[in-house]
Amino acid sequence: MSNPASPGGAGAPALRLHAAQALYPQADPAQAPAELGAGWLIVTESTTPTEPLAGDAGKLLDNMLRAMQLHKHPRVFIAALERSATGAPGTDAIPDALADTVGRLQPAMVLVLGHVAARAALGRTEPLGRLRAELHQLAGCPAVVSYDPAFLLRSQEPKAAAWADLCRALATVRARLGA
Repeated sequence: MSNPASPGGAGAPALRLHAAQALYPQADPAQAPAELGAGWLIVTESTTPTEPLAGDAGKLLDNMLRAMQLHKHPRVFIAALERSATGAPGTDAIPDALADTVGRLQPAMVLVLGHVAARAALGRTEPLGRLRAELHQLAGCPAVVSYDPAFLLRSQEPKAAAWADLCRALATVRARLGA
């Protein structure tokens, strides 16, 4: 999960950013809890970017989002990062592409899951623990970094910390709304 190389540098994973897709388009906008804000953008690495809720990691992600009541919001999007062939272009353009996505979607929160996604989205090289410790800004939108669902399946210890990160993201949105 960790990679000592800088984002886009030699040895860094070559990543492709897929277009953001709605996770719960069937959700009734009238039933979306107001304290969730105008929507959320989830940025994570995925082995199934066209079906981000498939597989065990996708099911865990869905469960995490449901625990936050995000399944009731039709404006929850995922921008999946997929590892591509070594040397494939695009990794350096990910922060700009995400900024464009944030500008278009105007989410209340960007939730960045996993070290690879955090490095690509934020253009930063610090360890995941340090990135988790602070509130970030991505194109003027607050962003919280947490653990990748695939990592949480392999390691039980950080699950409580991941839940704390999700609660911090919810609290940040609620505070911005005055809820």
